Amino acid sequence: MGSQRKASKGTVQIKISNVREAWATPNRLQLVFSFGGKRHYLSTGYTDSKANRKLAEMKARQIELDILCNNFDVTLERYKPQSQQVEFTTTSENKTHASLADLWDSYTEYKRSSLSPSTLAKDYHKIYRCINVHLPVRTLDKAILLSESLRERNSGLAGCE
Repeated sequence: MGSQRKASKGTVQIKISNVREAWATPNRLQLVFSFGGKRHYLSTGYTDSKANRKLAEMKARQIELDILCNNFDVTLERYKPQSQQVEFTTTSENKTHASLADLWDSYTEYKRSSLSPSTLAKDYHKIYRCINVHLPVRTLDKAILLSESLRERNSGLAGCE
């Protein structure tokens, strides 16, 4: 077993978040670094591929340069991936029927860097399972039906535990 060396100060490492849970998106590239005495884990939103590694490396160099030049964005907004917004239209010919599971995956990916692995594995998995097993509909175009169904249950997502 080889020992891993600690990264030098101001260095951003690229790691693969190998998620073993079947419900989560595996092999995502993550940027890991320390700044101001805090360890930061920043999800890139990229899957592990040769092209995406290059994109992650560019983002890592941007963070390193900003740290070096005292221009680091402590909110991390500058380094987060462009949000993958789902566009909803009202024209009948171009409706987007977003999957609740896809939206939950996107939200989980967005929150991943600020959550502990146990929160992801327990709490977020419970909601994912509820969406895919217990809900009567799984797309936003049927939101009214979903709302009525949850209201009939009185306790909302009580059957998801």
